[in-house]
Amino acid sequence: MSRIVSAAGALVDRIKINAVWRECRDGRALWIKQRRWTARPVMACANRFFRLAGNPIQALDQIAMWQRWEVECFLQLHGGEFRAFAEGASAVAAEEVPGKNLSYHLDNGTLTPRMLEAAARELRRAHAAECATFRGPWSHGDPHAGNFVYDAATDRARLIDFEVMHHPTIRADERQADDLLIFLQDMVGRIAAEQWLPSAGRFLEGYGRPEIVALLRKKLVVPRGLPRVWWAVRTTYLNTAELKRRIGALRERI
Repeated sequence: MSRIVSAAGALVDRIKINAVWRECRDGRALWIKQRRWTARPVMACANRFFRLAGNPIQALDQIAMWQRWEVECFLQLHGGEFRAFAEGASAVAAEEVPGKNLSYHLDNGTLTPRMLEAAARELRRAHAAECATFRGPWSHGDPHAGNFVYDAATDRARLIDFEVMHHPTIRADERQADDLLIFLQDMVGRIAAEQWLPSAGRFLEGYGRPEIVALLRKKLVVPRGLPRVWWAVRTTYLNTAELKRRIGALRERI
């Protein structure tokens, strides 16, 4: 199993579906994402794997759909302050939001309870938005730490990057519980053991929706088989015994 996990992880790490760069226009910093011509077959394979692994998300392999989703989500969450737009036939541009992403803070040991609370507030705010595509409340589909940008000056986190989406047929509360799970999966393998429960608890308390946390609790079980491979990728290949210990401890706590 460990060889399968390692091979899958190496493959995922090599997948680069977009070229990304930063540029300034009219005094405003923009991030440009250009879809690579090789992306579509890679994403088709990814979607097949997601289905087999029981992962409730889909990669947006149709470029026009991806551009529309990226821009709509960004503007819905941040349109009062920042711009986003399709750039030509295969790219999107979004204004840079202030701060550093939480993945940076995880990697550098500078993640704080205030940052976790800010991320939780942002996710709760986003989950309250109505979405025409879902015909109900919105969800992100991939809210790992790198997709939250924290601005210390305002104690505000903002969600970015809308490359994937949940399947619209899934109930809103299940989609939103999955968003919580994704953030926790990203954190569990990248934080010291003694910090895991306090940090996870602070995030869930900041989110403040017990009905969604109750659904999350049912998802806090380390699976076997192909779903375990995806969990390994999500949890930075934390060894199985330690992963089960940490996830089980959180499940008991909530």
